[in-house]
Amino acid sequence: MPRRSAARSGMALILALAAIALGGGLALYLQARAAALARAERSELLRERLRVAAAEAAREALWILAADEDLAVDHLGEDWARPRETNRADGVSTWAVVEDAGRFINWNNLAASNRTARDAREILLDLMMFCGDFDAAVRVDALQDFMDADEEGTYEADFYRVGDAPYAPPNRALWAPAELLRVHGFSAELFRPRPRTDPDDPTGGDLSAATVLVPQPLAAPIPVNVNTASRDVLMGVSGLRQEDAVRQILALRQVQPFETLATMFTAYPEVAAVLEGSVGTASAVFRVRARAAADGQHRTVLAWVERDPRTGDVRILQWLEGEG
Repeated sequence: MPRRSAARSGMALILALAAIALGGGLALYLQARAAALARAERSELLRERLRVAAAEAAREALWILAADEDLAVDHLGEDWARPRETNRADGVSTWAVVEDAGRFINWNNLAASNRTARDAREILLDLMMFCGDFDAAVRVDALQDFMDADEEGTYEADFYRVGDAPYAPPNRALWAPAELLRVHGFSAELFRPRPRTDPDDPTGGDLSAATVLVPQPLAAPIPVNVNTASRDVLMGVSGLRQEDAVRQILALRQVQPFETLATMFTAYPEVAAVLEGSVGTASAVFRVRARAAADGQHRTVLAWVERDPRTGDVRILQWLEGEG
């Protein structure tokens, strides 16, 4: 009897210890789970704070753009063109910048009706060649077929109905860079930034910094702004033989932005006929990029807007939010 009693007592002790161990393990699990949920909730709350902060930074930049007093002239010395950084009391840092579409050559210009001295195709060809792309004609033809509504061309719908993932061209202006990368001959490699080692290199341009895709159907191409466009863009729009005139235009606008095209055309009559209809001194379409960051997390805003050239009112064309 004493041995059986001792055995029962030993078994009870083992079961009690096991129960204590299981209870302790369960408590640790629940504690860890609660801590993980709390971290996830804090992270989600931070993401929302950053989303709101990035949107506020973008909207503030657009208010400054709308408050521009001189809508006839846009240049890089104006308030709206200056990047803005803010370190808030809650630990969130924000950054925002506004860029006018006239700083770039818009890929969607190719789908617009042309009333300029040089059409969008010529401009894109010269720009791409200036940026070192010697297969530019194939790519521009493919892009034109990708966007036009007819079926007359080498790179129309039948061309894309082959392979493992056939698709059809949209036959319209493009809405996102991802669509551009579906065009025959286009790839991410084409838009990789190119370091400029020689400023006088006749093929040293950077396509990634000279072009943009404005998500908007156009009645006419978006003009290049002679007060904000880079050398690469001005070389593309004026033609590869106008390097001296482009260099002089860049030097003169550093002294004072061009208030009218007449001033520039009088100073450089040799390029007046070439640039007529393709350039302007102000912009109507702008891109705002904003970012908010804290504790290793980021939220971003990319927005395209159109500004009324008479009132300054801003209308949002596209608003995209993301992370990274």
